[in-house]
Amino acid sequence: MSWRQLACVALCAALHACVPVDDGQPIRDQLTGGDSAGAGGTASTGTGGSASTAGTAGMPHNPGGTGGLDGLAPLDVDAIFENGCAQTSEIAQLPQVNLLFVLDRSKSMECNPPPLTTSTQCEMDLVRVDMDLPNKWEITREALSAAIRALPSKTVVGISYFSNGDACGVHSRPRIALRPLMAQHIAAIDASLSTVVPGGATPLVGATILAYRHLHDAALDGRVSGDSFVVLLTDGEQSDDCYDAQRCSDAESCTDVLLKEEVGKASGPGVNIRTFVIGVPGSEHAVNVLSQIALKGGTAREGCDASLGNCHFDMSSSLETFASDLAAALEQIVGRALSCELRLPEGTEGADRDSVNVVYSSSAPSIAPRVVPYDDTMPCDQGADGWQYADDAKSVRLCGRACDEARKDDAGRIDVVLGCPVQGPQ
Repeated sequence: MSWRQLACVALCAALHACVPVDDGQPIRDQLTGGDSAGAGGTASTGTGGSASTAGTAGMPHNPGGTGGLDGLAPLDVDAIFENGCAQTSEIAQLPQVNLLFVLDRSKSMECNPPPLTTSTQCEMDLVRVDMDLPNKWEITREALSAAIRALPSKTVVGISYFSNGDACGVHSRPRIALRPLMAQHIAAIDASLSTVVPGGATPLVGATILAYRHLHDAALDGRVSGDSFVVLLTDGEQSDDCYDAQRCSDAESCTDVLLKEEVGKASGPGVNIRTFVIGVPGSEHAVNVLSQIALKGGTAREGCDASLGNCHFDMSSSLETFASDLAAALEQIVGRALSCELRLPEGTEGADRDSVNVVYSSSAPSIAPRVVPYDDTMPCDQGADGWQYADDAKSVRLCGRACDEARKDDAGRIDVVLGCPVQGPQ
């Protein structure tokens, strides 16, 4: 296999579908410098006759070619790149994303959030001051339900609660099993969230460790694949009463087990499970611990300092803005979890980056295949809109609308084409 084929195979193992900047140009004109759709003309990088069509959108035709993913034929590169520069193309696919929400429903979640009830008052009295205003659990429930409904249907979602039995109970299996977000599963999630009532202590360590174990086992036995995340939401830290007699004896020693052993193990080699952490009002005394979990769990923001408690989503000081802050945090988590950064196999670093192009075929029959521009003018999270290599040169990421639409268009496809000059933003 040539280096060109190797590079293409590596890229196609990492990508699936995206929607590039819509600048009104068909693929052949973007790549060859032609004028407009339907204008055959002469390619700027070589002579050519009239442009061919790319075939039916979403089902490009390649006579005699072998079938690709989901039975689709390889892209007919000769029909799209009229100057004959393209040498090979492969269909590619985004990995599945699995989100296991681990939610604190301890008794303190029954309190109204600040400023109506301060964290100190809540911990002392554990009461809801105003029954006409939502408590922390109700705000959490509504924000989470909305965030889940905004996820692509192929996202796999499960939910675990702690505590169980209104004491220190934790379950080895999620209350809501990990399944793709079809209508029936969304209904089951909403039904479960609506019936939960706060109660019990905070066995945060046990609940998190069991979430890791469940995701790990599910990956090993083939129930899930792709990228897995634990999303831990809590209003405090581990309770002293909720210890594991075999591994720890109080809150501090149990937390040490989580930080020094389990979080790093979960996000290490093999089945990589990363951990997002949301600290809601009441968690101000636990910001350092929660930030360490996020840091060791691979989701800390760049430049954060866990000793300052700024590596996780800290809402401990949210006053009237708790509901909107929580919704914004969940939106960011969803965006980061569904990011389109994908690992490439080793051995592709020497490939010619100037001859790689990404072509998207929408699932909409009326939309012709189009090129996704290569855009490294700025980082993905600061406005890039296209595709780029990741910082370690061993990964590829889709950015902006390209990534957003990749996750939404379940029936769309992407082909990585090697041989033609790479195209940037128009």
